[in-house]
Order: sequence, then C-alpha cells, then structure tokens
Amino acid sequence: MKMKLPALFIVALLTLLSTSGIEAANKHNADRWKNLGELHVGDRVDRDILRVGIKKGTFDAIRLEVKGRAVQFHDLKIHFENEDVQDVRLRSVIRRGKSSRVIDLQGGQRAIEKIVFLYDAQTRRRHKGARVEVYGRR
Repeated sequence: MKMKLPALFIVALLTLLSTSGIEAANKHNADRWKNLGELHVGDRVDRDILRVGIKKGTFDAIRLEVKGRAVQFHDLKIHFENEDVQDVRLRSVIRRGKSSRVIDLQGGQRAIEKIVFLYDAQTRRRHKGARVEVYGRR
C-alpha cells in the first residue's frame, strides 16, 4: 500500500503538469489567430466577399470555422494588397462546429485585401443558413 501512494502521486503530478503545458500551448496558439470577420451563408450557391484590409495586419495563414449548418465550398480566392491572388482548392463540405485545414498563404506574411467565397449551406429547408468565421494567423 505504501508503494502505491507515491506512484499515484507521481502520476497525478505528471498529469497536472502535462495538462497545464497543453493549456499554455493552446492559449499561445489561440493568441496567434485573429478574427478577420464572418459571413452568413444562404441555402443557395452564393458568392460573397469578406473585406479584410491592411489595418488588420499581415498573416501567414487563414482558417475557416463553420457554425449553424454544414457548408459546401466551391471556390475560394484570396486577394492580397499587392494585387496578387491565391486560388485555394477547397472543394469540400465542412460540417457545423468544424474547421477547415490551415491554409498557408503563398509568400509568407501577407496583407489580405479581401477573400472571395463561392459556397452554399447544406440545408434541407429554405432560409436555414450557416455562418463562416474567418481567422488569420499572425
């Protein structure tokens, strides 16, 4: 019995230390992501533009989070302040509560002028949409 108590204490201590290390890493990682805006997605194929602008800063990647309903992405184009355009192959459905992969921006840290989306919410009923939140990584 005396051997089990120190072993349990060590396991509990290691669990506590690893959990706090993971929380610190997640907080640091979350601090690098800035909300660039959100779009409301209807139940029909739609083309929307999210204007970002240089005032929000420069970023090396973006990520999309879907709320409400699943969203079918048909096309995504990122327009930079220097007039370059990056066409992203994101032809997939992202379910509600899920995120896209991290989309690295070509050329490293870039100022985003706007992001153009072609997409639709995956709904069975009309007028039940979704929301897409866009984040940029500093």
